[in-house]
Amino acid sequence: MCGRVERYLKMLMPRFEQRGFRQYFVCTLNYDKSKYQDIVDGIEQIDIRQTFSPMQVVKEIRSIRKIIKHRHPNIVYCHSSFARGQGRMAAAGLPCKVVFYPHG
Repeated sequence: MCGRVERYLKMLMPRFEQRGFRQYFVCTLNYDKSKYQDIVDGIEQIDIRQTFSPMQVVKEIRSIRKIIKHRHPNIVYCHSSFARGQGRMAAAGLPCKVVFYPHG
């Protein structure tokens, strides 16, 4: 996988690292973890698919929420409309901010 989002992340993440931000990358199983291990503090890969199955979406949101509760981020940064929806629902009621940057 090397689409626009991946190119953007490979440009953005080192800049955040240089500024001292701690970064935990939560991504789908499609990403190659080895490409990010040197520029983030942790990687969580979960089985996230763009689906309209309510049961699958709830399962994915719970997985994301569990990670948010464990890591206590200040910001959850999402890179697609689908991820924005899931990120907002997963972070609902938690003290972190959700930021969305579309790459369309």
